Order: sequence, then C-alpha cells, then structure tokens
Amino acid sequence: MAETARAVERLLNHSFENKKLLEEALTHSSYADSVSYERLEFVGDAALGLAVSNYVFLAYPELDPGRLSLIRAANISTEKLARVAIRHGLYRFARHNAAALHEKGKGVCSSSAAGG
Repeated sequence: MAETARAVERLLNHSFENKKLLEEALTHSSYADSVSYERLEFVGDAALGLAVSNYVFLAYPELDPGRLSLIRAANISTEKLARVAIRHGLYRFARHNAAALHEKGKGVCSSSAAGG
C-alpha cells in the first residue's frame, strides 16, 4: 500500500500527512479486513456539496435556487465524479473485491472515450 500511496500523491501533486486516511479513502467496502471509504465519503460529500454550492451561488447571481441546485447536482453526481477519477487515473488505485465495480468502471471508461 505504501507504493500505491506514493503513486497517488505523485498523481495529485500532494503529500498526505496521514497515509492511513489515504488508504481508507482508496478502499471499497468489498475489500476484506479493511476500513472502507464510507465514513470519509459522508464528510467528503458534505464538503464538496458546500464548496460547489458556494461556487455556483457566487458565479451565477442571476439564477434562482432551482437552477443553482441543478448545476450543483450535475457537478457532484456519482457518475461525474467517477468520470473525473477515471480521467485522472485514480480508479487504478482503488482497492476492492467487487467484479461488478470493475465492470462498471470499464463501462464509464468506454463511454468517456466515446465522448459521453
């Protein structure tokens, strides 16, 4: 896992102080005997939602709350974030034991390559 952590740090151009949190962030619940990313995801979803909400609120002062919500939702959807992880190669470092997750990732890769 240490080599994986170094590779992710190089990819992100960021050094994580707590490598255990990075390991946890890369671990799916299907991976046996490890703490998964679910608790971090809970906090991360809220933080990302707040950051994107703040950005669209300030960037689009003329829009009503309904349209602001649509823009926020479009930018923090699971599929959108999966595409970002695939585009930047982060998916290669996810630890899991779920064939369905691997197949889903391949599907997103295919549709991303096709311009989807």
